[in-house]
Amino acid sequence: MVTPYFLGLINELALLFPVFLLVFTFRGFFKALIAYWMGDNTPKRHGFLSLNPLVHLDIVGLSIFIIFFFLIGSLLTGTIPRQLLLFMLLALGVRWTIHVPIDDSNFKHYKLGGIMTCLAGSIGNFLLAFCVFLLFRFVPFSSLPPYVALTLLEIFKGVIDIAIWFGVLDLVPIPPFDAGYILHYCLPYNKRYIVAWLEEYSLIIVMVLFLMPVVSDLWWGVLAMASSTIKQLMFRMLF
Repeated sequence: MVTPYFLGLINELALLFPVFLLVFTFRGFFKALIAYWMGDNTPKRHGFLSLNPLVHLDIVGLSIFIIFFFLIGSLLTGTIPRQLLLFMLLALGVRWTIHVPIDDSNFKHYKLGGIMTCLAGSIGNFLLAFCVFLLFRFVPFSSLPPYVALTLLEIFKGVIDIAIWFGVLDLVPIPPFDAGYILHYCLPYNKRYIVAWLEEYSLIIVMVLFLMPVVSDLWWGVLAMASSTIKQLMFRMLF
């Protein structure tokens, strides 16, 4: 017998799939666009200057991630923390995005181009969230059938929350997050060993921040507060 709880999980997955498609497709496109503006034609030559989800997303990897992280994670609530489940999936090589190929030697301004492409994922996510907030003002929800209006509202809210969350996550200045590679372009050549050290010990640092008791609680709280603050700022700018 199919329980209401299980039906709720299926409904959540059905809403999350298009949300992830939109968020990570736009993120990949925007990163390719920034690299192109900075002078690198590599993303365009490889077809990444596109809003086609199949270009930017590994659909199989995305499906595995969503099903295991949200469905299995919900079923195992109280047994396995979702944070641990996320790291288990990543450790097993599950990836849901396709890396945008960038050749930084083509940048017109090497440092500026490198920094902008490192920040492009976060900027793109925040821009997408802002645009969806704008849609709330112009879509006539009251004139739509109730089930259509409710579905659109849930998708819009999902896009805003996930785009902002991953935008904040990509600002963490530690590899493998995008902002973790900014130091490569900011530090003088004789200080590059710092970047190499961070890359070597990044897994340990990330595990401490995201999984160690007390530390992880504080860290997740900081990320949640940053996401909430950005969301509130966008809301106040538009409403």
